[in-house]
Amino acid sequence: MSPDLARRSAMAPRAGPLRGTRNVSPTLRLINALLFLPTAALAARPLTMQQSVALALEQSPRLIEGRADAAAAQAQLEGASLLLQSNPQLQAAAGPRLREEGTTLELNLGVSQQLEVFGQRGARKDAARATASASQSRLEALKVDLAAEVRQSFGRALAAERALRLSEDGLALAEEGRKTAEERLKAGAASHIEVNIARVELGRAQREKVRATQQRLQSLAELKLLLNLDASEDVTPEGELSTVVLAPPAFTVLVEQATQQRQDLRAARADWEAARAEVRFASRDALPRPSVGVSYGREENDNIVQGTLSIDLPVFNRNPAGKGTSLARERQAQQRLAATERFVRTEVELALNRYRAAQATASVYGADVLSALQENLSLVTEAYRAGKVDYLQLLIIRREALDGRRGYIEALEELNAASAQLIKSVGALQ
Repeated sequence: MSPDLARRSAMAPRAGPLRGTRNVSPTLRLINALLFLPTAALAARPLTMQQSVALALEQSPRLIEGRADAAAAQAQLEGASLLLQSNPQLQAAAGPRLREEGTTLELNLGVSQQLEVFGQRGARKDAARATASASQSRLEALKVDLAAEVRQSFGRALAAERALRLSEDGLALAEEGRKTAEERLKAGAASHIEVNIARVELGRAQREKVRATQQRLQSLAELKLLLNLDASEDVTPEGELSTVVLAPPAFTVLVEQATQQRQDLRAARADWEAARAEVRFASRDALPRPSVGVSYGREENDNIVQGTLSIDLPVFNRNPAGKGTSLARERQAQQRLAATERFVRTEVELALNRYRAAQATASVYGADVLSALQENLSLVTEAYRAGKVDYLQLLIIRREALDGRRGYIEALEELNAASAQLIKSVGALQ
């Protein structure tokens, strides 16, 4: 909004309790009294957009599952990184040897350890490492989505606040018009029809104030829901909707940024890497795992110490289920990666087109347009007081001015939402 327009808006009369309501019904007087209750108290907790994003990233319940998945994947990686995947096996045997010469106690003790010597451990680590990376990337992608949603919700709250102030200006103008119409009626310069139209317009302005108040409360409730704040906590968005219209980078530049930054794309790549590592592990899992150890025995009062070696023979089970499952998962991960790459490119294009459209719409409401609307409103109001125009002409120009300011608020809200969507499409958190 231009400085001139802001100054004129500040000088415009604000809505207050209706004066001279002798001819206003008790219902309208009750509505007017209730209108000012929600806005009487100041919000206890001011929040900027950056603070709101930080608060959501800190305590939003949407990130609980993602954080748990990332922690679980990291724990799996730590387990897969162990040098020895199985624990040593202890074997013991004891019993009597029955002979004619006499009975003796026989004792055998042994310990063995299974080893992975055909690359099973390396393949398992690669799969777990890629899975942990994918889980972390999905968590970061959730954060990017949440930040974009908070920015859009914050913009809606700012727009609702401005719309509420606009409805108060409209209510003040309608009250002034009703008073002027009644004064003109007493002076014989207006008819009862004109006064009735002014009263109907006042009721319309009151209804608009009620609607704007409810929209403001709704937008604040949605913002508190995203920030995981208690419903009873009062917050007020600080700042203004940005009126700065910047030319976005070229489409190819944005796609390149998205390719490098998009966390869902990184997760898809990591999933493919994990699937390929699982294919390698499944093929190596069918190979033998030798076990080496040492045994001690006592036989006929002699001590016997031996080294042991055992090898499982993959004759009947060569892990066909693991191989087939891992190959299917690899194909799925590869196809998902290709689909994600196409999706990212399309989403960037849609976000860029939306931002350009919002940019063009916001540019329509230049300072000259808004100043002209405000100037027409002042001129026609003075002309009506002087009896140079009738109330219908006053009503048309007044509604045009209010609709123009309302359209400007909606354009700025859409520009904010389009900007948040564009930031999200390239994978940026801030």
